[in-house]
Amino acid sequence: MNALYVVLITLFVSMPAVAQTDSAKVNYTTRRSFADHDEEILLFGKRNDYFTVRTLLKNGSLFRQDSYTLLPKTLANGFQLDSISRIIRHGPTKIMYASGQVYISCEYKNNALNGPFMVFYEDGTKKRREYYKLGRLSRSECYTPDGTKQACAPFYQPAAFQGQAGELAAYLKQKLGTVIDGERIRGVRATLTINEIGQIISVKATVMGDQSTNRQLPDAGSFVQQVIRTMPEWSPDKLNWKPALSDGVAIRSTCVMSIYRAYGALEYRLFFQL
Repeated sequence: MNALYVVLITLFVSMPAVAQTDSAKVNYTTRRSFADHDEEILLFGKRNDYFTVRTLLKNGSLFRQDSYTLLPKTLANGFQLDSISRIIRHGPTKIMYASGQVYISCEYKNNALNGPFMVFYEDGTKKRREYYKLGRLSRSECYTPDGTKQACAPFYQPAAFQGQAGELAAYLKQKLGTVIDGERIRGVRATLTINEIGQIISVKATVMGDQSTNRQLPDAGSFVQQVIRTMPEWSPDKLNWKPALSDGVAIRSTCVMSIYRAYGALEYRLFFQL
């Protein structure tokens, strides 16, 4: 998604604001082509601060449509936002089956799910109906293909580390305790890509350190990546990670691992993302 954000920010910076009396009128459209899909970006609003991203399959059919808005550079409380943070989800989202039938229909408000979240079987019958208020799920109902209510598992279940937290902490302390010393290097933020069977297939590490030692940081980042990629199997014949599930189907997802020193001790936190 970051690549999309870069394109959107480039559009906003390079285009002058277009005065419009009708905020629903499209001010500007751009299209990008990829190997297996195309993206169409439509800008709306008097200041081009609302936009829709349409993902199209190569046969021209719509795969998904997402809505965003652009926040001001400076919030009312004086907080400054960077380019990526200014772009948030706001408005309707739809995801389609290959047949063109709606699979998911929902809406975001200020980057949080808000209102009905609907999931459909491919024949158009209702599969799941949930209701959110600013990101909080208030009720959920699931249905079999014949319309019978059934128990609901969460629609999205994030990936999970399947080993013991203490074992992972001890491993990171052993391997990185002398690297993340709290002075020369204060911490590391590693982004892990976990595939559909629970394997780590990519690690990208950002090292936070003193500017005077910047020349040494790339080597430290490579070392951290190696440490994470080569973690031992904590349970015999079992991968270390449980993959994320979306509507009961295992999918690729992202985990952010922050490793840092707090009161002299090496600590870590895991944040699981879609």
